[in-house]
Amino acid sequence: MAIKELSPPRKAIGIDQLIAIADRAEATLAQLRDDLLEPWPRKMAPTLTASRLAKLCKLERTQIQYLCTRGNKGGEYPTGSLTGNGRNREFTLAEAQQFVRLAGPYKGRPDGAKGIAIAVGNFKGGVGKTTSSVAIAQGLTLHGHKVLLIDLDPQASTTTLMGYVPTPEVTEEMTVMPLVYEEQPDLSYAIIPSYWDNLDLIPACPALFGADFYLPNRQSKDPDYQFWQVLERAMGPIREKYDVIVIDTPPSLAYLATSCFMSSDGLIVPLPPETLDYASSASFFRQFADLFKTLADDRDVAKEFAFISIFLSKVKPRVGSTDVVRSWIQQTYPELLGRAEILDTDLVKNAATEFKTIYDLRTYDGSAQTYNRAIDSFDAMVDEIEGHLQSAWTMQMAKEKVDVE
Repeated sequence: MAIKELSPPRKAIGIDQLIAIADRAEATLAQLRDDLLEPWPRKMAPTLTASRLAKLCKLERTQIQYLCTRGNKGGEYPTGSLTGNGRNREFTLAEAQQFVRLAGPYKGRPDGAKGIAIAVGNFKGGVGKTTSSVAIAQGLTLHGHKVLLIDLDPQASTTTLMGYVPTPEVTEEMTVMPLVYEEQPDLSYAIIPSYWDNLDLIPACPALFGADFYLPNRQSKDPDYQFWQVLERAMGPIREKYDVIVIDTPPSLAYLATSCFMSSDGLIVPLPPETLDYASSASFFRQFADLFKTLADDRDVAKEFAFISIFLSKVKPRVGSTDVVRSWIQQTYPELLGRAEILDTDLVKNAATEFKTIYDLRTYDGSAQTYNRAIDSFDAMVDEIEGHLQSAWTMQMAKEKVDVE
């Protein structure tokens, strides 16, 4: 009987090898990003067709054409650029946003109202949290809003999707950490413009892990310290400047995440209709509820969200198990479940492999039906969130009126 030859044992991996692997991974990621994206500034805002603009404005394409020509006597509407032998129009992102503000159905932020902070959260990875965060921020600018996107996840996937490699391009000083360390009074220092018009960014990097060491240590040394107020105290100036602040949260309920949720007016939870994701959602809401009850009981801290919405993400059409788990979610969260469902398509996956969301895509070589179904699902989610924003502003203004009286 032949004796099978054993493979030589692998060499043990120490600190030096781990450092070398990390260096190689970062260099490879940077090279891939540069190869896949445009030259510096790497990512460029897309142009929008007249048909796409018409859909955003809830108008017919012929109405867009009319407003660009005979109906544009005052010259207030951007006219875009003619393409295809003068038969088609394309609009820059900035032109499209201006057009939506003038002709779209969206009301905008009421005069005197403050910006609304929305946290996008879920404990489980792979649920579409990062894609949802960036797409919601982009989509709300297409409603005419000025938006700030804050990345609080040390994995910095949102930062990467916005065109930056977290290390070495993003240092600790560029994140929320100087605020956490009480070196800055608010978040203005960390805001940087992005390639997307009316969307600014506060990036993340792995240094954010330090927040969950510093904050409990600070709390233990000073019982009067309130770690959960760290971000809320810094929100004042940016609530004045931005209509909406979208926050990609860490996948936990540790100290920085708790501070994030305490500073948020609304919560969006992406949830794939899969058994394990559904089970994880129960743990998420249990820990969430226990956390706020503990703060209320021990610290007399009151917290109320203007809205919490669950959106089914990565939905696979025509899959039997999807319908089963969807029914469980509907029964469990009837008051939270949104109507929009984000489809699981190769289009969305392929966009992500190129560090893009579906809103970044200028063109699509595949089926127009596939593209329209995918982008319609994101538009529907953003439309629902718009409704929540308007309700939250109404509540905010009513509360301020009562306080004044």
